[in-house]
Amino acid sequence: MRILLVDDDPISVLAVAVYLRKLGYEVNSARDGREAIEQFQSQRFECVISDWNMPYLNGEELCRRVRSLKLPYYVYFILLTGRDDKDSLLQGMEAGADDFLVKPVDREELRVRIRAGERIVRLEQQLEERSRLLENVNRELKQAYQTIRNDLATAAAIQKSLLPAPWTLADLEIRSLFIASDFLAGDMFGYFPLDDRHLALFQLDVSGHGVSSALISVALSKCLAQSRSLEITAETCAPSGRGSPSPNRMLEELNRFFAVQPESNSHFATMIYAVLDRETGRLELSAAGHPPPLLWKRETGTIAESAVRGLPLGVVADRRYASESHRLAPGDRLFVYSDGITECMSPAGEAFGGGRFRHLLEDTGSLPLAEAIGRIERALSDWRGQGGYTDDISLVVMERK
Repeated sequence: MRILLVDDDPISVLAVAVYLRKLGYEVNSARDGREAIEQFQSQRFECVISDWNMPYLNGEELCRRVRSLKLPYYVYFILLTGRDDKDSLLQGMEAGADDFLVKPVDREELRVRIRAGERIVRLEQQLEERSRLLENVNRELKQAYQTIRNDLATAAAIQKSLLPAPWTLADLEIRSLFIASDFLAGDMFGYFPLDDRHLALFQLDVSGHGVSSALISVALSKCLAQSRSLEITAETCAPSGRGSPSPNRMLEELNRFFAVQPESNSHFATMIYAVLDRETGRLELSAAGHPPPLLWKRETGTIAESAVRGLPLGVVADRRYASESHRLAPGDRLFVYSDGITECMSPAGEAFGGGRFRHLLEDTGSLPLAEAIGRIERALSDWRGQGGYTDDISLVVMERK
């Protein structure tokens, strides 16, 4: 430990310096407070032993100056004084002094107090080192966190780019609403032509949130759209002649595929799969644990709920799924949605609910599809309030012209 002795009495300085050097300390000296401050500009001292009464800058003022330097290390400050009154001690402590010695200095008392100061300086140095380490760790964590956020933002943009654009055709219009509760969503949907006459529409919701759910949902949606890894045979195809399975057979094959994947141990997926005959308006659909689709009839202005039900994908490998048929007349709409809509919570903890959602669909039935979906999004946002969504929200609406 390096010690700076500050005293205008050279005899006192010499006597104390010789003693401290024998104890193993490195000692410098200054004749007054002003000279001491100059030495602090170029050197480091962990301890200062200063006389109180000195010309130019006394011990109390020197202590204040040293504290005001805001050094990156702690300086243990001992004031030497002939004063022993309470007011003087308080005055020195307010200036920042750590300890006091009454002159003439007793060597053993000086040794003990220096040792105590050395322990405090050592503790301060350890705290300083730990603080530096924590700052470095915190800086690295912030950098890693920012990298992860950037990667997740990129992944979210890619996931959104995989969603289909709205369709506006002469006989058909399809639009959607998609809001991820986190960077990435476990919800996915798609629609694609099966042939010149038929088109398929699906929506799936993988349990959980975040990266793992999003990756599974993307993999399943790609599997659906491209029929990869599914054992599609002539026996599973629809009797209408289209070269794709009926909705219930598609769910059975997809369930069989997903149930043997390692991901099914920690995740399951709910899903709707539907096929529309664009010429006749015949709609065939099947469900796997997903909220039942809703059909809005333009003629009556009312909502009907699909009755088809089924277990989520990945729960039981060999599971049969039912399907049902409907007819979409011109102007009718099919609503396929995730439970993030009906379970959207208000600040008071009340769910948006299925009844409120159906009334909203009926109230917006006469609006153009794009405007109706905008109204639905605003209603959910108003219901949720200032907080973010706790679950992914997705809605696909198909209207036959």
